[in-house]
Amino acid sequence: MRITTTRRARRTRLLGAVAAAAVATAGLTVGAVAVETPAEPQPYAVSYSNFESSQPDMPWTPRGDGVTTTTTNEVRRSPWNSLYVTGRTQAWHGVEISIGDYMEAGQPYEVTAWVRLPDGTAPTRAKLTAAQSDGQYIEITPLTAVNSDEWVQLTGSYSPPEGVDGTIYIELEDPTASFYVDDAAITAFACGRGPVDDSTSLIDALPYPVGVAVTANTLQGESLELLDRHFNQVTPENFMKPEAWYNSDHSFVAENAEADAVMDWAQANGGRVYGHVLVWHSQTPDWLFQHEDGTFLSADSEADRAELRERMRTHINNVAKYLSDKYGRFGSDTNPLVAFDVVNEVIADSPSPETGGLRDSYWYQVLGEEFIDDAFIYANEAFNTTYAAPGAEHPVTLFINEYNTQYGTDASSKTGRYHALIERLLARGVPIDGVGHQFHAWLDDDVEGFGAAMSAFDDLPLVQAVTELDVPTRTGTPVDTQTLLDQGRFYQRLFEIFAEQDAKRDLFSVTLWGLVDSGSWRFYEGDPLLFDPYYRGKWAYAAAVGQEIPATPQECTVPEPTQEPTSTAEPSATATEPATSAAPSAAGLPSPSGAASATPVVGAAPSPKAGGGPLARTGAELLALPAAALLLLTGATALWARRRTA
Repeated sequence: MRITTTRRARRTRLLGAVAAAAVATAGLTVGAVAVETPAEPQPYAVSYSNFESSQPDMPWTPRGDGVTTTTTNEVRRSPWNSLYVTGRTQAWHGVEISIGDYMEAGQPYEVTAWVRLPDGTAPTRAKLTAAQSDGQYIEITPLTAVNSDEWVQLTGSYSPPEGVDGTIYIELEDPTASFYVDDAAITAFACGRGPVDDSTSLIDALPYPVGVAVTANTLQGESLELLDRHFNQVTPENFMKPEAWYNSDHSFVAENAEADAVMDWAQANGGRVYGHVLVWHSQTPDWLFQHEDGTFLSADSEADRAELRERMRTHINNVAKYLSDKYGRFGSDTNPLVAFDVVNEVIADSPSPETGGLRDSYWYQVLGEEFIDDAFIYANEAFNTTYAAPGAEHPVTLFINEYNTQYGTDASSKTGRYHALIERLLARGVPIDGVGHQFHAWLDDDVEGFGAAMSAFDDLPLVQAVTELDVPTRTGTPVDTQTLLDQGRFYQRLFEIFAEQDAKRDLFSVTLWGLVDSGSWRFYEGDPLLFDPYYRGKWAYAAAVGQEIPATPQECTVPEPTQEPTSTAEPSATATEPATSAAPSAAGLPSPSGAASATPVVGAAPSPKAGGGPLARTGAELLALPAAALLLLTGATALWARRRTA
């Protein structure tokens, strides 16, 4: 079943939901449904390290003389990188994280890390240990078998004593074995951080298709359950971008497993795929703009201009052919692709009169503004003619996509120049169908700017879509509970705006840029999405489905720890360690070679670079805590029993 065939029926059923979510022109707000918060403490991450390049710091640092750490993508559990630890000569050598920087005395915490050995390494055992400044070594986990075949989770409970600092570290029984670590977290517990009942599906509560950016890692385990329940459209976060389609020898790939995984999910679940992206200045191989000798094509050469146009056309055609060959013609029952961002981020951030307000990309430098025309013409030819199913009428909606449209609509603003460009395209007969808005917001933005941005395009005969949505708090992590409530109210107004826009003219879709906070490229700016790392709806989710957002957090008591970790006299069974210091090593970690920063510019919401920022990952399953670990808290069993099960 194709979602496109059922939208109108569902929209009819949900007209009441639209009215309940929207703010009427008279200024009246329809009452929302109240939701109770849990009386039991809930887990939240005070430190989470998946060792991706946009993480602002690397809190896990080398422990022991000669130990080195580096990020690598050769072996990883999270989608992009892990931390490789080598140079060990003692069992207690490894990596460590400060106790004092992340933990408060007397408070209960869960500590989790995933460990794996390099290929060909003999099995050994690993454990998490707290090296306290009072000279005590607290065994957080027992020695656990680790090997080179699979990732093994180390997880245990720890509560720092009063007046004690030190570090928590990972050690191995084999004193010289190197190892990988990934998805390391310290989890605390607090009250009122979000609603317990997240059983209302987003796709049932909202009148338009609800999308999410995913990777293949999202399509498994609890993250898949969350996806299945709440979303009916997916965008491949990175793996339909230009560079994802080419081998190192510049040949077009025979297999794109990540893109296939997204298409497979949609095909099997009656969902939709929104493709991203065909023509972009970023994540496009340089060789596409170069002669064989590495010199760049020139706008002064008509032969070079013709060559670049042909390369663009070939790329777009090859993408369409690949997806058609595997999934059937576009518009058929077997092919779930319904839209594509044809060109992405072509408007300059500043007025740039020398380029007519456009980004001075390689595409623009060689072909001028007409490269945008060409891209839409070639995309329309490939997706809606050459590889379209017989009888299918324009099956793939073709979008232009842009960020920072929420910061003003006058002629000199980015939105004003965006509108002017689209007017020129329409006047030239370019086959463009839709306007995309990347709403990479900040909690301190003027929320009404988002409605103004969408209203600015109401005069055009095009559909609109929110293509990339997230709202970090700009506080870093962890985010306090009151700020999460404020974020919920911000999202509440956003979804009112989307309902208002949909009532004027159907929204094509609204897409969250990531499934859970810990998988977001903006996680370290402060919990930007609707679901937390434990797959639970936040106040932002409550806002989306029409629940009431309270003014202040509900109070509850975090109980004292009910069990004490085992104290050991020595740092390990096979080696003696020097006296512990009160803080971990200050050595920092290098970013991966070639990794681009995802640090946003203050006051502006950037476009995701280098894959939407390396943190635009699922990461969802990475912080899930086993039930046994939650025995640290009285009443925790009840908390986890109340979690949604699919």
